[in-house]
Amino acid sequence: MLLLLLTRQQREREGERERKKKKTSGEEPLQRHAKRRVRRDDDGQRARIADSPSETRRRRRATEVSMELKILLWFHIVGICSGLRGVRIQIPTAVRKGDSATLKCWYDTEGDPLYAVKWYKGGREFYRYAPNESPPVKTFPIGNLTVKKTESNATQVVLTKLELEAAGAYSCEVSADAPSFHTAIVYAAMNVVELPSEMPSIQGLKRKYRVDDPLRLNCTSGRSKPAANLTWYINDRQPLKAHVRTYSPLDTNESEWQISQIGLQFLVSHDHFVSGKLKIRCSASIYDIYWQSTEVSAEEDRPRVIHYEPAATIVGINYLQPPPNFQTGQKKPDGQVGVKVLGSSTVSLRPSARIVLELFALLLIVIR
Repeated sequence: MLLLLLTRQQREREGERERKKKKTSGEEPLQRHAKRRVRRDDDGQRARIADSPSETRRRRRATEVSMELKILLWFHIVGICSGLRGVRIQIPTAVRKGDSATLKCWYDTEGDPLYAVKWYKGGREFYRYAPNESPPVKTFPIGNLTVKKTESNATQVVLTKLELEAAGAYSCEVSADAPSFHTAIVYAAMNVVELPSEMPSIQGLKRKYRVDDPLRLNCTSGRSKPAANLTWYINDRQPLKAHVRTYSPLDTNESEWQISQIGLQFLVSHDHFVSGKLKIRCSASIYDIYWQSTEVSAEEDRPRVIHYEPAATIVGINYLQPPPNFQTGQKKPDGQVGVKVLGSSTVSLRPSARIVLELFALLLIVIR
């Protein structure tokens, strides 16, 4: 910039000396017709206009100014492309109430000295790092926001014991020192959440279901801030959207807390049973710091099928059940214990016939 100003002043002095020289010599060039230019007017006609010496000087001056502006623009573009660049911010999307959070801010000054790094919440400054000041780290109170100075520096700030009020928009402002004096600011949001104290619960499930039975369930997640996201799974797959009933979060007596509910309704089909069981899971999630699931199952209620044996004739009676077996004490229709040995070829004789044969054999022996 200084070089341009010196060049400009030198040109003005040379022009002044030239004009004085022309006046002393009495030579005032009158070159009315030295140059001519062609210009097209609005009617499309051509006209030739002669340039006077003053017009020539004016055009020369305009050319010099245009060149100076181009040089300044080039220096401005070079200044933009150099100096502070690559400013970016990293803030946790969500933090549990009472935990700590580390807010990071990266940048590249490209050789320029760092002037200051400032952190804001909702437009109010709460932390500053200025290496040329003493002390370099300064904090400014905002509500119950607590900065841990021992772990905060030029690229990060650590917040401890976060409360729900700490949620909001945060920004990091980085300023470079001479020669660029560039400043950049980046933004990000952080949420502070209160997690449910209990796992999600499922209501309305029966122990058994038959095909074409209606199934109606509700899943409820305990109070939290914000309300938990609830998702159904049937045999590890999400159901059709038409089967899901979404309800608005319920407000509690405490305005900061909300309760989530979701419903599930469909007709049971054969496809819902895997190895005779129907598994249903309800999952609750809050950002990327909470995920809990509850799973229940029901059995398929199949109709009982009675198998009948072919009719068997026992003692002249048609008996529609397996033959009685005396080993098990099973009884005949008349109440008597069966004595028939099934599958045996031996014929049992009555005791009276046996005695007669024995006496006849004894008589033959005596006669002989």
